[in-house]
Amino acid sequence: MIDTRRAHQMTKMAMFEKREEDKIRIADNYSKKNYVSLWTVIYVVAAVLFYIMYCIVGISAMIAIYTRSVPTGAWIVFGVVATSGFVFHTYFYIKSGKKKAMERYDDSKTKRDYMTEQYKVLDNIYKEK
Repeated sequence: MIDTRRAHQMTKMAMFEKREEDKIRIADNYSKKNYVSLWTVIYVVAAVLFYIMYCIVGISAMIAIYTRSVPTGAWIVFGVVATSGFVFHTYFYIKSGKKKAMERYDDSKTKRDYMTEQYKVLDNIYKEK
């Protein structure tokens, strides 16, 4: 005879695992420090690439505006603005990326803990019989 509580609990767990499988795997495969470090490196590379693209567009615009030659003062201003912009852009991009990575990891950990609780409930149902 089928125990409806067992069947219901197993179905509930299977549906949750199917929906949240990728998110649960994060907590299983990485420690929090490693996961956040990995995403920090990814955000550093992305920030540098985006900023190089912005600088290329800026230099192209300066050369297009000054058709013959770009004055030295304009290059100095561009260098100061580009350098300070790079520092601030990279800092805030990495900071937001680390925050997102920590939130994803914590969410994964919470879902993993929920699965563990559900396995304990199922185990208790089996022990009752």
